[in-house]
Amino acid sequence: MKILIVRLSSLGDILHMFPAISDLRRHYQDAEIHWLVEPTFAEVASWHSAVDKVITVPLRAHKKIWWRIPVLLSNLRQQLQAENYDIVLDAQGLLKSALLARLAGVAVFGFAAGSAREPLASRLYQKTAKVPGGLHVIEKNRQLVAAIFAADITKAADYGLDIFRQKRMQSKLSGLLKEITAQPYIVLLHGTTWNSKYWPEASWMELIRLLSQQGYHSLLPWGNEVEHQRAQRLQTAGGERAQMLPKLSLTELMDVLLHARAFVSVESGIGHLAAALDVSGIMLHGPTDPAYSGILGKACQHLTSGIVCSPCFKRDCPILNNADIPPCQRAITAQLVYQQCLTLLRENI
Repeated sequence: MKILIVRLSSLGDILHMFPAISDLRRHYQDAEIHWLVEPTFAEVASWHSAVDKVITVPLRAHKKIWWRIPVLLSNLRQQLQAENYDIVLDAQGLLKSALLARLAGVAVFGFAAGSAREPLASRLYQKTAKVPGGLHVIEKNRQLVAAIFAADITKAADYGLDIFRQKRMQSKLSGLLKEITAQPYIVLLHGTTWNSKYWPEASWMELIRLLSQQGYHSLLPWGNEVEHQRAQRLQTAGGERAQMLPKLSLTELMDVLLHARAFVSVESGIGHLAAALDVSGIMLHGPTDPAYSGILGKACQHLTSGIVCSPCFKRDCPILNNADIPPCQRAITAQLVYQQCLTLLRENI
């Protein structure tokens, strides 16, 4: 049995698919499982122990050079058909993912119209599965695999990261990272893609100050220029116990997180990765709900605002201008996060 999984992005969505991949591996122990994904997320997809091969398709990079898309798709079609898959599972449920899945030239399975993110995609599948609404995204993916393949999903969610975690825990930080991480530290994951998910910089600064009083260094990763500038501001405000990290690969950042005393994160793909790897931490949910999209790792705690308009699941706060701070983020105070950090750190001594 040779199976292709189509789940193109984003980082959180990739991780939400991991337990379903583990279910599929338990059901077909000798299957060869490949994954079609955007290049940005290929590294993460390869971390799952059941994934034998990752194939990339740079659709996002072709938005500005759209005239090259026919050549891209033609090459991808040749590549996929040369693999001779038995089944393709489109786990994204979008029209674009369904069209890419069809390029393999074999039967494509996926969500039924009422369950797919874009109902039209279901018309391109040879077999569909109706999954109840209101489920956590991870459970929704597991239900899809159960319905399509008759797989057993009664076991606890397995992210397939044990081997990766063991390997990274055995590695040693070196060079500048070794020097930066010499003292007990907490990683502050401040970057996200939704305006409504940003925790105020003033709150981050207050948290850094409170943690420094307990002797903890705050490490500040970044992944783009906006995050870089924010990390610089937080480092300047935080003084000697706040340290901006150099630009790191995902694997290098996971090494830093796995050796941390804890992490604090807005809801983000990196935060989900840390939670899936069982790093002790706290995730802040302003406009989102951990019961729907959180990575419920063994050591991750989730803080919500509890206000009436949350969760709204909106990229931009619908009741404020973009320059204002959403009330759900104001409600999660630095003092609240700090007290939760202290509790978490005491429990993990």
